[in-house]
Amino acid sequence: MQDNKAVAVPEPPTGRDRLRFIGPGVLWALAALATGELLFTPRVGAQYGYALVWALVAALLLKLFVTREIGRYSVVTGNRLLTGLSELPGPRRWAVWAILVPQLAVGVAAIAGIASAAGSAVALAIPGPVQLWTAVVIAAAAALVLFGRYSGVEWISRVLGLLLALGAVVAAVLVGPDLGEAAAGLVPTVPADLVVADILPWLGFLSNGAAGLMWYSYWIVSKGTGMSGARAAEPPDPTEFDDRQIGRLRRWLRTMTLDASLAVVGTGIITVAFLVLGVELLRPEGIVPAESDVARDLTMLFSEVFGSVGFWLMVAGLISAFWTATLTNVDGWKRLYTDGVRQVLPSRLTSRAWAQPEVISRTAVIAWLAVLPFTVFLIFGDPVALLTVAGSIEAVHIPLVAGLTLWLNRRSLPAALRAGRIATTIVTAAIVFFTGFALFYLWQQVAG
Repeated sequence: MQDNKAVAVPEPPTGRDRLRFIGPGVLWALAALATGELLFTPRVGAQYGYALVWALVAALLLKLFVTREIGRYSVVTGNRLLTGLSELPGPRRWAVWAILVPQLAVGVAAIAGIASAAGSAVALAIPGPVQLWTAVVIAAAAALVLFGRYSGVEWISRVLGLLLALGAVVAAVLVGPDLGEAAAGLVPTVPADLVVADILPWLGFLSNGAAGLMWYSYWIVSKGTGMSGARAAEPPDPTEFDDRQIGRLRRWLRTMTLDASLAVVGTGIITVAFLVLGVELLRPEGIVPAESDVARDLTMLFSEVFGSVGFWLMVAGLISAFWTATLTNVDGWKRLYTDGVRQVLPSRLTSRAWAQPEVISRTAVIAWLAVLPFTVFLIFGDPVALLTVAGSIEAVHIPLVAGLTLWLNRRSLPAALRAGRIATTIVTAAIVFFTGFALFYLWQQVAG
């Protein structure tokens, strides 16, 4: 460790300059737009109406505070979350193993589901089998991530995604939701016919799942927020920071909180819009988007309001949203797998040629995030079923990620930069909330 007083904490941005660091949250939100908001929210609305609005609000708020804790660690230390988790006491790298193993399954199922949903949307516009377009989507995403040439494509996709979100909000206003019924859904109640398997993946993916929450750490570091923008020869010890350094980092934490909060507010507006459309348009027709018809069913959300123009707008939006999600997820899991594998490898092996980050990264993208997901899709072929598996694992994994992050920050950050009592209580509530739904799911499986 070097002398902390020699470490210059970067000057926090002020005024308009803060906007330069509003970005990681947007990536975080876009990663889940195609799953939590666009796919599962209309399904939940079609099945349960407005009865679960309270769960929607709770999931968004609780995940915001979990995200802030993950961002807090990276802002103050300049490190990625897995780096800190690898140093927790106990068996060697046990926390990294606990994160990595479930995510190996989630990555395959999620990309298979998202890419096949994108393929089904492309098939509405261009003749051809869904299998072909799914292969094209996965191959294109993998190639762009491998060669790092996706910034332009990503910006186009973001614009189309924002247009889709705007269209959803306008359509939701035009269909005239029952505000009284929607407001009643804010009161926590459990529908008598609730099947937890229907909503667990929704809660898991809503705003973002366990993997997406951890990716926020990578995006914070890539953006150079807080200590990740410092030029330190050796990592400093945050517990030894002086008052001036702590003051600067507090202002960086406020910028990070603004970024995460804006993402959650935007996600909340979009989610409510899709919930309204699911309740008002799909529920009366008894339509629950599923299997290979998922894209065609979802086009009703716009075609019922805007006619044929709405149909094609929704097709373009679906292609863009599912494509962006595929690209973002391949990139996110590539980072997580590369970092995780490097962390758990014995030190004597890390110098081997096959264990270098670029080799692990390429192998992860080609084998685990392209070939394997496409193979899984060919075997199972149902986007909703694949994403249900992935989302359910994500929901169950969130309490672990939240608990480990809270513990890590308590151990490694100075008291002045840790979460206060209110924030700590809310993160603890997140652990209880998601654990409760996971146990409810297990109980229904055993009882039914």
